Amino acid sequence: MFWKKDKPYIKFHTDKTLLELIPHPVPSNKAMPDWFKKLKPSVKGQDKTDVGTVKRCMPVLDAVSQGFIIPLWADLKVKVEEDEENPGDLKVWVNFPEINLFGDEQPLLGSHTWTQVSNSCDLKKFKLGKVLMKFSNPWTIKTPKGYSVQFKNPSSNWSNDIQLLEGVVDTDEYYAPVNFPFVWTGSEVGEFIIPKGTPIAQVIPFKRNNYVLKVEELNYKKHLLVNNRLKTKFYDRYKSMFWHKRKDR
Repeated sequence: MFWKKDKPYIKFHTDKTLLELIPHPVPSNKAMPDWFKKLKPSVKGQDKTDVGTVKRCMPVLDAVSQGFIIPLWADLKVKVEEDEENPGDLKVWVNFPEINLFGDEQPLLGSHTWTQVSNSCDLKKFKLGKVLMKFSNPWTIKTPKGYSVQFKNPSSNWSNDIQLLEGVVDTDEYYAPVNFPFVWTGSEVGEFIIPKGTPIAQVIPFKRNNYVLKVEELNYKKHLLVNNRLKTKFYDRYKSMFWHKRKDR
C-alpha cells in the first residue's frame, strides 16, 4: 500500500510465483476481529444515554485498525495429543499442506530451542509454551529511511491459540523476510485447522525517534478542565472532543 507522493510508504514484496497464490497483506481496518465487527455500539434495551459497548471505544478501534495485517498463507493443522511417556504432559504437531510454497531451501515451519529464552520466560505457564515454533514469512517489507515496523499479534484477536513472540525490525535497511516465532497456547486435546487467510501478524510502521522521559506532578487544573468537558456529553466523549481521525482510513 502507498500513500500520496512524499508520504511514508510500506511495501510488501514476495516471490512472483506466490503473488497470485497467497493472500496479500491488507490494512488492519479491513481485517478486524470478527467479534468486534459483529458487536453493536449499543446494548439492546439500554438507555440511549448509557455508554454502550466497546465498539464505541476509540482506543480499542485504533488498536485493531492501525497498521497492516499479514494473513496466513495456507491452511495450518495443529494436532495436540497426550504424551504417553510423560503423563499429564501434551505433545503438539503443526503442519501446512504437503505443498512447499517457498521451495526446498525454505521450509514453511521451523523451530527454536527452549534454551534460547530459558526457564525465566513466562511462556512456560502454557501447557505447550516450551515448544517454540516458527513461521517462515513469505513477505519482505520495505519502508523509507528512518522507519521501522513492529510485528505483533493481531490486536484483540483471540480467534485461535497462536501466540507470536513480538519484535521490531528496521525494514528501511533489512531487506529480507522476518520470520515469526510462536507457541500454541491451547491445552485442549484434538485437531485444529487454522484457515488460510486468518490474520496471523499485525505490522505497524513507525518512525524511529528518540524521546526524553519526564516524570512530573499532575497538572490538576488541566485534568479538571478535561473532566468537566467530558461531563458535557452523554457518550462518544473522547471521540468528539479529543480524538483525531486517522488519515489512512
